[in-house]
Amino acid sequence: MSLEWRGGMIPHLKMASSKGSEEPARDYFRPPLRETTQNWSQFRGPKKDGHAPTPTVVMDWKRPPKARWSMPCGLGHSSIITSGKLVITLEQDGNQEILTARKLDDGTAVWKVSEKTKWHDSMSGIGPRSTPTLSQGKIYALFSNGRLSCVDANNGETIWNTQTVGADYDFPEWGLSASPLVWNGLIILNTGGYNSATQAYAKDSGDLIWTSSLHGRGVYMSPDILSLLGEDHLVVALEGKIAGLNPNNGDTLWEKPWKIFLNNAQIVQPIAISENSFLLAAGYGKGAECFSIQHGAGKKRYLIDSIWTSKDLKAKFSNPVLKDGYLYGLSENLLVCLEAKSGKRMWRGKKYGYGRILLVGDNLLILGHSGVLSIIEAKPDEFREIYSKQLLSDARCWNGPAWVNGYLIARNGEQIACFDWAKR
Repeated sequence: MSLEWRGGMIPHLKMASSKGSEEPARDYFRPPLRETTQNWSQFRGPKKDGHAPTPTVVMDWKRPPKARWSMPCGLGHSSIITSGKLVITLEQDGNQEILTARKLDDGTAVWKVSEKTKWHDSMSGIGPRSTPTLSQGKIYALFSNGRLSCVDANNGETIWNTQTVGADYDFPEWGLSASPLVWNGLIILNTGGYNSATQAYAKDSGDLIWTSSLHGRGVYMSPDILSLLGEDHLVVALEGKIAGLNPNNGDTLWEKPWKIFLNNAQIVQPIAISENSFLLAAGYGKGAECFSIQHGAGKKRYLIDSIWTSKDLKAKFSNPVLKDGYLYGLSENLLVCLEAKSGKRMWRGKKYGYGRILLVGDNLLILGHSGVLSIIEAKPDEFREIYSKQLLSDARCWNGPAWVNGYLIARNGEQIACFDWAKR
């Protein structure tokens, strides 16, 4: 018997011998694999916003999905990406972190790349946290020791490696969780640091291209590009603040204090609400805040001002999604809908645990921390749940699933599986 943290401040009691015992019994359904025209190329999908590509098949959301395959996997909180007919993630295998590619068809392993490292902390456990990134047939993976690797997606051959943190690096309390950002021939990382918190590497060689003057302790939010005022702003977070950088050279464009009660470490990704506004949200009692951005004068090139704040969206690490001017997200573990321009709460739904949210068409898919999958209509007028049942085993699930061509690929710290939701 062991104690396990699931996202709230109350530990979950887990039987040591219960591995896989909560997974529903399945009859596998494995017709010929449909053409895979879509890739889930990075953390939270192709555009890093939780939006799935336009569905290519018709779904029947009220019926349980058919399980195509399911198998054991290693520990860790890395999310899933896909490359064609391959399913890729990071997981722990003894003292090695493994970048693993499996067949979308049946889950069998195609190739593995290992790095001798093992992250462990008392709150979130063992295993890698970062999610790999796919770009033009190559995988970019950040291991827990700061090793950045470029790997051929087809065969797993390593093209280059570079070490991104030094021996004196002050690791965030829960490890390196941010995922590599690919932008205009660069791989951008925001590891934090007291000399240079953000760095960019050449995509083709791993050579260091620029370092920022921004400094501070690293957090868990991944670097992201937001289009604001018609410009690309590289938005990054450090302990106690948020900042916008010029992605071409790392110059600081603006900084804004952003303090969070307890851990003071941003987890949730920023969201561009409009061409001149963006949203931040956090748990631990913080809530959400929408900021406006305008051109300034002199040394203040940009002016950042608060438009609204709300305690109705305390998004701890479940990233909200934006659809048609409305935000849908987990406030701690309660699903809510807010009007994006005002912060007005439209409705409160049910508690779904500390999970991950995808938007597929007009529906929200929520994979909760205990492996339950729920589907809710993404409409602001009323909360409507369509479906909610156990999908994975009861092991802690902080991993983001992937969605391609009607296939949902999901994992937790002991199981990885593929489900087919196409109407039959």
